[in-house]
Amino acid sequence: MYLLDSDWLIDYLDDLPDAVELVGPLADAGLAFSVVTYMEAFEGTLRKQDPAAAQARLRAGLRPFHAIHVSQEIAARCAIIRYDLRSRGRRIRDRALDLLIAVTAIEYDLTLVTRNLDDFSDIPGLRLY
Repeated sequence: MYLLDSDWLIDYLDDLPDAVELVGPLADAGLAFSVVTYMEAFEGTLRKQDPAAAQARLRAGLRPFHAIHVSQEIAARCAIIRYDLRSRGRRIRDRALDLLIAVTAIEYDLTLVTRNLDDFSDIPGLRLY
């Protein structure tokens, strides 16, 4: 199964051809999204000319996918990874949300589908698509 990062999910919901082409086949294997990704996508609807219509489209577009909530286990594992990254001199402050998404993928044994490889490549145990 796969966990969609915000970049691909938003492009898919906007019907961008490369995202539709990628997400379609992955959906057959099973796709999920973190509620953190939902928050980022929802924030984008607030900038639209008709936020209510954009929010309805967001909800409809997400129906085929499984939502994963941030649990205490995910929060604790994220804290451990943040501590590890910090102790190795890696940046963590500006990517707190990315770390929660990454740990969600790790916790549920999912492959993260993202274009932002630089934000995720140093996270131990994370599989990237």
